[in-house]
Amino acid sequence: MALERYPVPIQTLYAELIDRAWAGDVGELLAAGGTPYTREVNGRLYWYWQPPSGPDGRRPARYVGPDSPQMRARIHTERDLAAIRRERLDMVRALRTVRAPTPDPLTGNVLAALSAAGAFRLRAVVVGSAAFQCYAPLLGVRIPASLSRTGDLDLGQFYSIALAVDDVIDADLLEVLRRADPRFEAVLAPTDTRKVMRYAIRVRNQEIFSLDVLTPLRGPNRPPLATLKALRGSAQLLRFLDYLLYREVSAVALHGPGIPINIPAPERYALHKLIVAQMRIETPASQAKRSKDLQQADSLIRILASDRPDDLEEAWRELRERGPSWRLKADRSVALLKEDTRSVLTDLTRKLNEEAGPKGGR
Repeated sequence: MALERYPVPIQTLYAELIDRAWAGDVGELLAAGGTPYTREVNGRLYWYWQPPSGPDGRRPARYVGPDSPQMRARIHTERDLAAIRRERLDMVRALRTVRAPTPDPLTGNVLAALSAAGAFRLRAVVVGSAAFQCYAPLLGVRIPASLSRTGDLDLGQFYSIALAVDDVIDADLLEVLRRADPRFEAVLAPTDTRKVMRYAIRVRNQEIFSLDVLTPLRGPNRPPLATLKALRGSAQLLRFLDYLLYREVSAVALHGPGIPINIPAPERYALHKLIVAQMRIETPASQAKRSKDLQQADSLIRILASDRPDDLEEAWRELRERGPSWRLKADRSVALLKEDTRSVLTDLTRKLNEEAGPKGGR
């Protein structure tokens, strides 16, 4: 099936919106004055901002992000924040006119509240269908809107990052969510009522929206919840999640003036869905989610095989090198994909096996 592409000017517009949205995010942080500076951690530079001292003395430094040419430009360029916001509003309107996927109003408001509180600056990553919406303009290819619909939001962060950034969002996570909708409530964990399992909005005892905070589980099993310092809340520990969150990319949710968010790299999102699909339980609701997992994976793999084959191959190689459990789950899902998509991954697997030789074959 031929890919239906957005015109090149639309792809360029979305790329510019990403830069301006993130520049505006950094600009708003620095607008009150203070001094940006770098710290070296494990041989890599990271930017922080020391705000001016207040009546109570020196305020804590705020994490800005890893060093890069783009980050240095965002920090050192004088910007008219009001003008940037007007430009962003115009850019979002233009992208809406070509039917680029947009979040529903509630999801958009939640993402805006999380962004304003600093969650994405602190490297939280949107996962699930809210992230999938961003891949169409990011990759420049139309994706069926039905694959982007969602009634919930998943937010992931590495536990190590939550500690390493040495910064926190500006309020308790429940308070941040209530800025978006005052109906949010904390759902306590049944096994440990000191920790929050999720955040939800209920109407007449029916859950209409939820936010799950997730963090990777590696090694032996542990209690199901951990505390993420940077997000000032609890997170569910999930296996296989580290693969998804590694090397997140910058994106923009098309809501308001454009909300700067982090999402998984598209090749990791696609291949991780192959794993997730095999972990669904045998209930109608879970099987419906499994079908959606496979459809999302199928659509992204077709695009990546055409436009980013090296990225797809690298991610597929890494997944298969993670062990037999990973390969078994992935191969079972590959068998359920459309024939042309299935052949992409079977050909890649054959290539990797040939490279590995008789002793390293999978």
